[in-house]
Amino acid sequence: MADVAPPTQDSTPQIMHPENHKPTDTRSPKDHKYLCVETAGSFVGPVFPKEFMKRFMNIPGRRRKIPRANFSNVLRGTSNADMYDSLISAIKKSKICPRMIFRKLSDITQEDSALRPDLAGFNATDGEPSGNATCWSSMQLCIDNCTEDAFDVAYDPNDREGLRVCQEDDTKSLGQMIHYAREQMSHQHRVFMFSLHIVHDSARIIRWDRMGAVVTGAFDFVLQPQILAEFLFRFNLLGPEGRGFDSSVELAGPDESHEFAEAIASYLDSFGERKPPHFDLTLDASYSTYKLHVIDSGSGVRSSFIVQRPFFETPLPCGRATQGYIAWDVGRRKLVFLKDTWRPVDSDSSSLSEKEAYEILGEHKIPYVPTVLIAEDVLSSTGEPQQTVTQDYSEIPFGSRCAHLRPHIHHRIVQELALPLVMMRRSKQLVQAIRNTLVAIRGAYENAELLHRDISMGNIMLDSNMEGFLNDWDRAIRLSASKEARATRTGTWRFLSIGQLESEDKIHEIHDDLESCFWVLLYAALHHFRHQPVPFDMSIFEEIWDRKDRDGTIHFFGGGRKRAALALRCVTKLEFDCGPLDQAIHHISSTFAEFHRSAVASGVSGDIGIRGRAAHAMVRAELEDPSLIKFLDAVLHREDWPLEDDALFDPYPPPKVQSPRKEEDSCSEQNSPFNCNHSPSPAAISDDPPGACGSQLVIVEDLLSYTKHSIVTSQHHPTSPQTTEHPPSPVFTSGEIFGSGPGGCEANIRIKKRLITASISCAPDEPKTKRPRTSKETLRVHTVR
Repeated sequence: MADVAPPTQDSTPQIMHPENHKPTDTRSPKDHKYLCVETAGSFVGPVFPKEFMKRFMNIPGRRRKIPRANFSNVLRGTSNADMYDSLISAIKKSKICPRMIFRKLSDITQEDSALRPDLAGFNATDGEPSGNATCWSSMQLCIDNCTEDAFDVAYDPNDREGLRVCQEDDTKSLGQMIHYAREQMSHQHRVFMFSLHIVHDSARIIRWDRMGAVVTGAFDFVLQPQILAEFLFRFNLLGPEGRGFDSSVELAGPDESHEFAEAIASYLDSFGERKPPHFDLTLDASYSTYKLHVIDSGSGVRSSFIVQRPFFETPLPCGRATQGYIAWDVGRRKLVFLKDTWRPVDSDSSSLSEKEAYEILGEHKIPYVPTVLIAEDVLSSTGEPQQTVTQDYSEIPFGSRCAHLRPHIHHRIVQELALPLVMMRRSKQLVQAIRNTLVAIRGAYENAELLHRDISMGNIMLDSNMEGFLNDWDRAIRLSASKEARATRTGTWRFLSIGQLESEDKIHEIHDDLESCFWVLLYAALHHFRHQPVPFDMSIFEEIWDRKDRDGTIHFFGGGRKRAALALRCVTKLEFDCGPLDQAIHHISSTFAEFHRSAVASGVSGDIGIRGRAAHAMVRAELEDPSLIKFLDAVLHREDWPLEDDALFDPYPPPKVQSPRKEEDSCSEQNSPFNCNHSPSPAAISDDPPGACGSQLVIVEDLLSYTKHSIVTSQHHPTSPQTTEHPPSPVFTSGEIFGSGPGGCEANIRIKKRLITASISCAPDEPKTKRPRTSKETLRVHTVR
């Protein structure tokens, strides 16, 4: 069994933090608009159906004659059910798809509220799905029937801003289609998938992969039945890999599935009532049990792992599509953590795969990083890495230009099983984890010349001894990287430094990662340890506002409330029941308050500027040397740490609030430059497990790298058509910079010429006019080369 020390059953009182957090279902089928906005920029086409099939559905061997098909009866029914029956009958009668059976899914009892298509194709050898549990896992072809064409409506599917301001009903068809693709790719291990989009007598063929979707032009399958017939005929002849299935994965045998289920059940039982967030999803019966293979590129040895449902996954079909599993290591006969993701590939030599990052850290013996058992790219049956292809056709975008689509390669990493930081039982464990993270950051910076760039609650983990370490180095970058690469805003929005929140193009420095550690410390302490006053204004972690330039580019910013909290000494006014924890938070808060005060003062002329520059240089030096780590060491040696568990159990994720573009919490977390007229939005999907740190906003520099999910509030900033300057920062007097500032978080702060209150709520977006698609946008069809 796993060697993770479980907490005692009665070790932690399950007392809710004063903030009232409401859990959110990231699989909700109702949020079509969110799916559309977050996938905008990833659709290419339309392409000619014949060229599409020639490129993506090539059948080796001699040319076969395609049987004739007649779909004229499909439209004669008086209901959708009649249409489905007629379509199924026409396919069966023509014998164009004899290896498959088609089924109306409305005939299957629905055991949950999840959306699913009305019609789908299954392997004839597998038989019809016996129930709701096997529907998604066994589906071969999803057929989406809509009342309107998702690619021929008033809104361009690649126009993120247009989708963001449109009505929910206007995105229903597109959002429903994306939802189906997400569900099928979530339940199955795929490199890509095909789907059919049908509207009355019109149809489109779509190929989805983790970078987006290639879409054909619409064709009338009643007047041109040979196109649909050829697609189904080719699909019927394709093998599993040709249909998009991952060739490195197979169904687990009965004995393997039983052994896996027993290991998981025993592991979860060891935690008593307080189990790690979302770990119990692993044995979801609607997911099949699979055996995944990973081949070591050095030795050629193949390792096998049994998995079922991921306890964490991103909610979109495109992007990094990170999935986190508790897996059974067949060779080592123990539970491990398996991360399945799609890594972006750049021509920049400074970019790293996560495997390369861990190899560099290992070479330099950097402490407090994960124990990696194996990390490799996933290979196809030909021995080549599995890779996306949608980016190869980005020159033919649907409507607006696509975002900068980059190739993504399938990557798997296996590590020793660990626990999320929220499983800490004592305040000393939290401070120890932050101290260890600082050591890892500093060691990687000085010795390995790497920056982590995504310090968050989800990326600081606990090992079997409840010792903290820094995980997820997938966004690490070399110090030798170009300024342009290091100036890309990356990380988890909630924990970004003030400098990163206030500027989109700030060059990432070690001080940014160190400051993120402080925000993690404060956030975790507020959620899990008793303090006064209660409640604390948690909006400092969620603040976000946007500004739109004359060319329509939208920029997202924040950091004002964090700056105010430090300048007005709101953090140092907190009193935690645990004295050592209180000392640690107050000292680090004062350090970063001085760091930012002196930075502001250094830009002032005269004596204040001289004093500010000297003070800023001193604080920077203090952060770069081991003094902060030595301070925490001294705190950890105090003898007045609580002897009993003092952590409060906070099972609720952060509140989801509507954001500028309904951004998802984290994803947004990433700057997702999906649309050519948008800067990366803080609504991306973070790859941190939602249960480990709640839903988080993550900013990622790569297109469609969705990271974790909680929606943050966006404050709409007045449009300034003549300026492209960075958002204003609070301006303090010299007394506030060097003396004692006013007390209280409700104090007014002057931002340039506007006077606002630090706790001001965000105003909703104003309604905007719909932009109808032009005939030119609607009728273009391209040839795939």
